[in-house]
Amino acid sequence: MLALTRSSAAKPQGFTLVELMVVIALVAIIATLAAPDFQRLIARQKLNVVASDLLVSVMQARGEAIKNNRQAIVQPLVSSDWSRGWRVFVDLNNDKAYTEGTDMLITTVREADSSVLQFQVARNTTVGNLIGFDASGFVLGADAGQVIFSSSVLGTSYRKGVVISRTGRGRICAFPAASSGADQCAGASE
Repeated sequence: MLALTRSSAAKPQGFTLVELMVVIALVAIIATLAAPDFQRLIARQKLNVVASDLLVSVMQARGEAIKNNRQAIVQPLVSSDWSRGWRVFVDLNNDKAYTEGTDMLITTVREADSSVLQFQVARNTTVGNLIGFDASGFVLGADAGQVIFSSSVLGTSYRKGVVISRTGRGRICAFPAASSGADQCAGASE
């Protein structure tokens, strides 16, 4: 019995260097195969976040317009580049531009994260470089509009945006890549 105890105590425990290297190599191979799908997942998620943030701002502006019985505006911080951020404000002087000290600032949304994505934004509306609502919650101007954010990651193109109807209701819509055929959101802004 004593001999059995000595031999079991002398038995080596743990991993050998070869076993450890095989496991590390397998993990590296699996990570290499999964990386492109992970980058695409991140790209889609960032588009979802930006589109959701814009929809929240649109709904907030519409609510403020009705609540304050004044027109409210969502407008990009930099010219027509929605990916650089936007502000929501109640336009007290009705000039359709934010005037600090005069207009009531509701919120400012920061610039979209472009560490992975390059955003191209398409705007289709007669209103111009803003999304505005009158005191009844209807879109300013005669036409509805849309803001589309797009990204291309590893040869795959993604497009997602916010479509605003003439009555002022907004919704998120996934737009197919230009080469993929018919636009599922066509007519969504009407």
